[in-house]
Amino acid sequence: MKHFYAVLAFVLVALTGYSQYIYNDFDANQNHEFSGWPNIPEVIANPDPSGINTSANVAKIARSGEQWAHCFSIIPGKVNFETGTTFKLKVWSPIVCQVLFKLEDQLNGGINKEVLGNVTTPNQWVEIQYDFTGATSGLYDKLVIFFDFAQTTDNTFYFDDVEGPEYGAGVVILPLYLPVTFDDAEINYALTDFGGNASEVIVDPTNAANTVAKSVKTAVAELWAGTTVGGNVGFANPIPFAVDATSMSVRVWSPTAGTPIRLKVEKSTDPTISVETEANTTVANDWQTLVFDFSNEATGTAQLNLGYSYNKASIFFNFGQTGAQAGEQTYYWDDMEFAGGGVEPKPLQALDVQDNFEGDGYATITNWKFQDPDLLDLTIVTDPANAANHVAGYSRSGSFEWTNAQFVLDHRMDLSDRNQFMMNAYFPSTNGYNDQLTKTVAVKLQNSLLGGEAWTTQTEVKLTVDQLDTWLTLQFDFSAVSANVDYDQVVVQFGGESHLVAGNFYFDNFHLMGPASIFENQLNKVQVSPNPASNMVNITGVRNISETKIINIAGQIVVKDNSGSSNLNVSNLPAGVYSMLVTDKNDNVFVGKLIKD
Repeated sequence: MKHFYAVLAFVLVALTGYSQYIYNDFDANQNHEFSGWPNIPEVIANPDPSGINTSANVAKIARSGEQWAHCFSIIPGKVNFETGTTFKLKVWSPIVCQVLFKLEDQLNGGINKEVLGNVTTPNQWVEIQYDFTGATSGLYDKLVIFFDFAQTTDNTFYFDDVEGPEYGAGVVILPLYLPVTFDDAEINYALTDFGGNASEVIVDPTNAANTVAKSVKTAVAELWAGTTVGGNVGFANPIPFAVDATSMSVRVWSPTAGTPIRLKVEKSTDPTISVETEANTTVANDWQTLVFDFSNEATGTAQLNLGYSYNKASIFFNFGQTGAQAGEQTYYWDDMEFAGGGVEPKPLQALDVQDNFEGDGYATITNWKFQDPDLLDLTIVTDPANAANHVAGYSRSGSFEWTNAQFVLDHRMDLSDRNQFMMNAYFPSTNGYNDQLTKTVAVKLQNSLLGGEAWTTQTEVKLTVDQLDTWLTLQFDFSAVSANVDYDQVVVQFGGESHLVAGNFYFDNFHLMGPASIFENQLNKVQVSPNPASNMVNITGVRNISETKIINIAGQIVVKDNSGSSNLNVSNLPAGVYSMLVTDKNDNVFVGKLIKD
């Protein structure tokens, strides 16, 4: 009979598992408080005291559209799975949904394990059990619950009786720094696979005294399958990229030579801030150190921005090939570190920046592009007012909000002396100008090193015109940023932005000059007297005047005279420095400077 009771006791333990610790029943045993994001749960009277849950109080959590809305509890120790492997809770849901239960290290979210449960019967209390068999004790001190997991629909849920294994002191997990050597037993390297990779930290198969990471690109892996080191948190310090230090290195073992390996770094709190670059193996079945220079970004990816903090890295083996194409492959990697190196910064030069779109050797801008939305070569067309002239065509399709023309120089602009952009612009009356498609043109200066984020530090001068169907000469004054030494990219934008309205524009004779020498190397000079002037000025050096324009430092035409007179009244002009453009009846243009006192 004693044997029978012994067997019965074993069966009872097997059926019931270990004794459950009550984390919170929202009645007498509120051992650990639950918080939440973006909403905080509240303890209320049970709205449906029936079925499996007749307790007096429960927790209510309202989710309000955030996809990753959740509630959580932080405990003063680490879960000990020797006291049990199952968490459970009661849930009342108005819908059929999934409820995710996740365990984390509160200081390093990359150390985590999660199990998915289901509510199959709405509008009544159900119990969900989460089996964490195989999980490691001593790692997790944060309980996280996601109701209606990964959805965004507003709803209200109720939960109760959160129970599970007990917790203990746990183990000390050191933060992750570069270099990553996989040799420290007190660091959880948190290898996180995606796309069909399978990775683990193992003893180096070529050196028993060394520890490395093993990554298998399985037969079902995607072409972008990869592995992140450090999980969601990444490195404790950002990678110290600088102008002359843009590289990382990784020691790798590949079964084939010529294998493309991609390395990606990103900001752990904002995965949209990332840079990717590649290197190829040159040996097979042996270790080699590859250098990844992030100043040479992979095609189609963002450029390195030295203003960002990159603190997370992912590695992709045989990038571009699926597991089905290449077959299952095993790779090893070790010693991920910051290698510095990099390329020299672009030279800072006061070179000519100019283009007349004639292909006559005058242009120094060789790579004009037009984005709408694809980045293609800028189209050169016939001048709508002069068939003998060629100009840049700017045609907005109406399918892209930020249409622009742009170019990147092979040097940084020295704006200390030359900081005035001049441009001829033509606004056809056939465009439907309104509050969206505006009679404006903007010139923006950017640092191309920022890649897709270049706009975040740009400086801009935007002008509004009041004349259509005629060529206008505009001046964009960047003297306010004359001390900046970072700009190597110029963006031109007609008709405004953040709208989807089509429109056609033209521009010509784009060039950068100093404020006292605008057009001096292209155009004839005109004499203006007296200068400085208070009231009347006299123009000499031009015969048969057809038009005179006076332009302020913001590029706006403040006086336009078509009388043909060589005398102008400037008494109404504010004091300042102005450019004067005089055109004769043969369309020759003469330039001068006027100082109004």
